[in-house]
Amino acid sequence: MSLKNFNILMLLKYQLFFFYFSAVYQSLCFVFNVSGFVGLRDSFYVTFLWLVPIILFQKYSKKVALFIGIVLWFASLPSLFYFFIYKQEFSQSVIYIIFESNIVESNEFLHTYFSWWMIPSIIAYSVIPYFLWKRLDNLNFIISKKLILIPIFFLISTETFAKSYILGSSQLESSVEKQMIKMQCSTPWNIIFGYISYKKVLNDMEELLAKNSKLPPVKNLKDLSNNVNTIVLVIGESTNRNRMSLYGYERDTTPRLNKMKDDLIVFKNVYSPRPYTIEVLQQALTFADEKNPDMYLKKVNLLNIMKQAGYETYWITNQQTQTKRNTMLTTFSKIADHQIYLNNNRRQNSSSYDEVVLKPFSEVLNDKKIKKKFIVVHLLGAHSRYDYRYPTKFAKFDNLKVSDKLDDKQTESYNSYDNAVYYNDYVVSKLIEDVKHIKTSASLLYLSDHGEEVFDDIKKMKMGRNEYAPTNSMYTIPFIIYGNKKYREINDYKKMKTLTNRYFSSSDLIYTFSDFAKLRYDSLDLSRSVLSQDYIQRPILIGDPENKKTLRDLLKKPFIYKKIELKS
Repeated sequence: MSLKNFNILMLLKYQLFFFYFSAVYQSLCFVFNVSGFVGLRDSFYVTFLWLVPIILFQKYSKKVALFIGIVLWFASLPSLFYFFIYKQEFSQSVIYIIFESNIVESNEFLHTYFSWWMIPSIIAYSVIPYFLWKRLDNLNFIISKKLILIPIFFLISTETFAKSYILGSSQLESSVEKQMIKMQCSTPWNIIFGYISYKKVLNDMEELLAKNSKLPPVKNLKDLSNNVNTIVLVIGESTNRNRMSLYGYERDTTPRLNKMKDDLIVFKNVYSPRPYTIEVLQQALTFADEKNPDMYLKKVNLLNIMKQAGYETYWITNQQTQTKRNTMLTTFSKIADHQIYLNNNRRQNSSSYDEVVLKPFSEVLNDKKIKKKFIVVHLLGAHSRYDYRYPTKFAKFDNLKVSDKLDDKQTESYNSYDNAVYYNDYVVSKLIEDVKHIKTSASLLYLSDHGEEVFDDIKKMKMGRNEYAPTNSMYTIPFIIYGNKKYREINDYKKMKTLTNRYFSSSDLIYTFSDFAKLRYDSLDLSRSVLSQDYIQRPILIGDPENKKTLRDLLKKPFIYKKIELKS
């Protein structure tokens, strides 16, 4: 074999050796449908970085590879075994939970989850790279070859940074961040950059919490409800009410809620102000609105008010928490007395089914020691990718024909979205069933943060959300109230049912929810509560508050669209 062929073959062996430590974990994520192929692909490119020291120190390349391999092996174990236990990706959210846990909790975790099979698994996982390393030999490149290969391998492994900063027009900070995100699919960068990101998000969150703690409470707060009371706020995700049979959709996507219909108060004309989760909740959970978008930083929010009213507060979420984008969500959750984080995946296009909220919700709900509870349950709902939002047994609409206007890929997305809504019906109805069986007064309010366009408007033929190209489906949301038997005995349920045709924006949710909880305080404007006899119809504004030209009043300028006609 020529020296050239020897070096090329040996480089491939080194690449395979280094790639192994990320490939096993990423392959498992892909095979078990936890995440897509992108993690496997990106980790392959990132692995080229380890070839640089191999070429620089080629006389000792095998020893250098051994050292790097040991580091990669050790760093790969947390993500690998986290996958075995939870069937989720290892992310900065996991790092957040680790640092939030104390020694006792860590010991309980090890006692609960350590199994005998972990030891032979470690051995089997370790033997393969050992044999791969044994087949390596030192390289023998001439100087000119080294000078060419080193920048090539650097470029392959950092192409995201190169495209966005060197070749593109992005700022240095954002380009570095993009590169870090890409490299987090590969060991040990998932731990290194995950920790850096965790610290950055934590600092931002602590700053928001510090500001929140200095805000004055609402004045003259009174709670007119019973001393024993449970109130639940369920926040859905990306659910367009017009794709729910409860709201008249042709397909039977909400059979369980349909059966409960007589016991539900179903509002027909509720809209979200924006098509993005964080921006919506910054308004819905606070006194901010389209005209005062920064008010969430200047006044207390719903969590603060419920705590002030004497409620023990809980935040149960299947949303990602420890990401830069979700810092505000995590801040809201940390204001609560108790947090239960159930989704620690690195990307949204990963499986974490909403049924994970059911057990902790039931446990909190049935805790008789706490007399006044406010429970927030935040679901993943119908967030894209839709096919990751439901187990296989809920794939009710797979392979059904939708319309001749849609191609095969669009049809698959359309059906997957309906499957996600169908599964969401199961989860939400289960939460309502739990509330139903509580002996004391208990009530639940469910709404989605925003809607989602999935080829509903045949003229637009769009999928997703974009407030600069808005469609009706991005803003139409379900808004449902349920009260159990005890709740109805002390509240005028029939009167509430007469209010369901009112037009309402979820940007005013804090007023409605305060009224729903029978709270009264000086700054509570009951004319903005959809449940109040004092309700005044205001403009239903959607759009970006920072760009006044995008603001649109749906009462004056409703969407005119042609709904897709389904094949029978």
